[in-house]
Amino acid sequence: MSFSDDTNRKIFTEFLPGPALLLSSLWKIFPIYNFSPYIWLQIFLESFLITIFYFTFRHIGKTIVLASTILIAFNPVAIKYTLTSGYDFWPYFCVLVNFIGIAIALTKKKPGFWLLSTGILTGITIWCRSITSLLPFFITIFLVFYWRWHDNWNFRKIGANAAMYLIVVLIAFVSLSAYRYELTGNFRPTRSTLWHSFWGGVGQFSNPYNLNFKDQVDDQVIWEFGKTLNKELGKYTVKEMYLMPNSPYEQTLKDEAIRFIRNNPQLFVRNIFYRIGMMISPVFYKNSEMMSRNLASYLMPAGVALLLVWILGMYELFRQSRSVFWLTVTIYSYFFSTIGSIYVVGRAILPLLFINILVYLFGLQLCIPPIKKLDSKKQLGITLLNL
Repeated sequence: MSFSDDTNRKIFTEFLPGPALLLSSLWKIFPIYNFSPYIWLQIFLESFLITIFYFTFRHIGKTIVLASTILIAFNPVAIKYTLTSGYDFWPYFCVLVNFIGIAIALTKKKPGFWLLSTGILTGITIWCRSITSLLPFFITIFLVFYWRWHDNWNFRKIGANAAMYLIVVLIAFVSLSAYRYELTGNFRPTRSTLWHSFWGGVGQFSNPYNLNFKDQVDDQVIWEFGKTLNKELGKYTVKEMYLMPNSPYEQTLKDEAIRFIRNNPQLFVRNIFYRIGMMISPVFYKNSEMMSRNLASYLMPAGVALLLVWILGMYELFRQSRSVFWLTVTIYSYFFSTIGSIYVVGRAILPLLFINILVYLFGLQLCIPPIKKLDSKKQLGITLLNL
């Protein structure tokens, strides 16, 4: 398809259609023609999931899980996105749904209902925000290996259980692709900015291109950088390039990204570790709207301490509940391998915050004896999720 053909189609939507479709459906039920029904839905969903979170995980440590629940409920960043009629609530919702739903399913002899429910809710998020689109496939791999460990190679049982979760997700992917093809003429879910985002990530740290986005990523600066690599891009605007699948702009940035990785592998790997550090310890992230850049610089020692507490917390979680530990590792692996190699922003850290909080508190349990003593008095014997 030529660029002129593409622009003659319907208006190209930059984001996924889920929130708009949800809002229009809510208007049919609640004829209040503003964003209030949409925000009410987000408030209800998050409140319900936080409640289920407490009752699901309290048996691995009532004191810690209660504290985690309170901190999750009053997390100002999560509250901000919950009260915003946008798209960034949904990655947080997706991770919370999978963390709770899969953990419950692992405790059931017949997990089909929980797997199907989790798959349906995950499929909804695929239509709403792309950050977590590939997470279900990481979860499926985890489930297969988990059941293989406990049930050997019972192919029928493993396949049936995995299908209960994954088939709904695949239906969501296929239907979204068909919808996008009808609307835009190509199957990709959103605008084409993968390599644009990659260079935003390069500019987060020192680099040989003199790109500097330590304060705020500037899309126009990346566009101007692209034009220095390919003079032909001067014929277009950046918005035109966003509309084209495999646009000359993206191809130019991709070619230069490959050269960057080949010529500077140590910087590429270093940046991945930096981003992983920011996801584990958000104090390292200096572009947060909730924290001034100067304050973030002073809090660097706190970031290192939080990183060490996280390591202790993962160790303690491993001791307390192997199933929850490996589920946590699976979700971290997804974000570390996808977001970590491209570009970290606050909305990519948010989905992990509630898991981070839980892990931090397990780490503090090792550091502060009174917490461990208090929790041991309230422990209910063999726990629900302790394997």
